[in-house]
Amino acid sequence: MTGRNRGLDLYRLIACAFVIINHCNSKVLLQVTPKSLAWYVTVGVIFITKICVPGFFMIMGYNLLHRRENAKVYFTRIRRIVVILLVFSLFYYIWRCLINTIAVPGVEGASGAGLVWAYVLGYIRVVWNNGATDAFWYLYMYLGLLVMMPVFQLAASVFMPDGQDKGTGSVQTKLNPDTSCRLSSKHLICIIAVASVYVSVIPSIAILYPDFAYTEYFDIPMLTCGVLYLFIGHAFYLYRDRIGAGAGLKLSDLKYAVVFVVAFVINMLLSEAEYAMTLGEWNVSYSEIYTVTMLIESVSAFMIFIKIKVPGRVGDIVEFLAPATFGIYLFADFVCSNTHMVYYYLCPHMNRLAAVAIQDIVAYTAALVITLALRFIPGVKKWL
Repeated sequence: MTGRNRGLDLYRLIACAFVIINHCNSKVLLQVTPKSLAWYVTVGVIFITKICVPGFFMIMGYNLLHRRENAKVYFTRIRRIVVILLVFSLFYYIWRCLINTIAVPGVEGASGAGLVWAYVLGYIRVVWNNGATDAFWYLYMYLGLLVMMPVFQLAASVFMPDGQDKGTGSVQTKLNPDTSCRLSSKHLICIIAVASVYVSVIPSIAILYPDFAYTEYFDIPMLTCGVLYLFIGHAFYLYRDRIGAGAGLKLSDLKYAVVFVVAFVINMLLSEAEYAMTLGEWNVSYSEIYTVTMLIESVSAFMIFIKIKVPGRVGDIVEFLAPATFGIYLFADFVCSNTHMVYYYLCPHMNRLAAVAIQDIVAYTAALVITLALRFIPGVKKWL
């Protein structure tokens, strides 16, 4: 058994499933009758599965913010994401061109070198402006966080205890020899709470009451939703011993499940309110990761998973599969689109929700198998 937190590995596997479920189920919401049971179930699934991205950000903060790394490690991480972004953007670009779901300016009437150049410019335009597929917005945000990681690690070090960190064996360097200038982990919690008002609470209110939104000129540099979740993950790292990370769930931890359910119910009620306010045009704005209710859902779910103990054979399987989660995410939109026929074939024979559930399983299994197969190719494993 390694020192990995297998609960977080399990979280990553489930979060990737949530990505696929969210992308597959979104089409069902447009096909069911508003306010029907299927409509409520589909909306509810959206409000559950959207905790996946905050979870990824918190895991990133948990694993990286306490570290001190040299320039080689820093640039290696960035290079990996840039290469993956370019390669998989090309993969999706070619695929979308083949199935005619992307318009490439300058292609009509062009031939020879002109045609090739039009497709090259189209690829550059897609990578730079739009993203090759919907799911890649996260990849761009992830890359931005990696670029700023030394700054975030420097800020996070203020809240770290001096000396050697027993969790990773890395040595923390003092920012100031006067230890009275260093802050405790409680200060980080206070800062997160204050930042949440700006990043989450006010924007959440503004969904139903647009006049409550603050002016666009009131901008706090580097204080974004992704950064907030990043430092929440760091707070979990600081409190990992106190909360019993990886030690197993106790009956008293049921309170976090209760908090999750309460936030979920509030989200459903807010969805109703938004549906009425927009006259049925939209109803899932509160599923955005910046909203305060999704923040509460995500943090309470993370608290549960970080404490889960996954021992024995099951734990070994989880630890083996967890590194494949990045590949599952990269292939998510591809497998979702290519398994739609499963959904449409099954719909005449069963309930839509059951049909899309089967599609979810097929899509997730396909992405997992593709990723595991690619990871066996020499030289590919370090990228995926």
